[in-house]
Amino acid sequence: MSDPHDTSTISVGATGIGANGATIGVVREVYPHYLLVHEDGQHGDFDVPVHAIVRIEDGTLYVSVNRESVTAVDDEETAHRLIPGDGQ
Repeated sequence: MSDPHDTSTISVGATGIGANGATIGVVREVYPHYLLVHEDGQHGDFDVPVHAIVRIEDGTLYVSVNRESVTAVDDEETAHRLIPGDGQ
């Protein structure tokens, strides 16, 4: 499978830094088209599109978006993704 955004080099647990220099959270899951990012103390995760990746440097992920500009995903939706065959 083609990996044009080199997502294979992104580690779960990597810190993500947004375009404004603020931490957007840590990578929880890596998919071919998006990353699931979580910030401690916050309810839910965020989908960060892989086309927003600027670079990966010393294990830190830099993206061209901020938390306010990515799609929120609540914990229930995340749980459905993790349960095989749930279908919801």
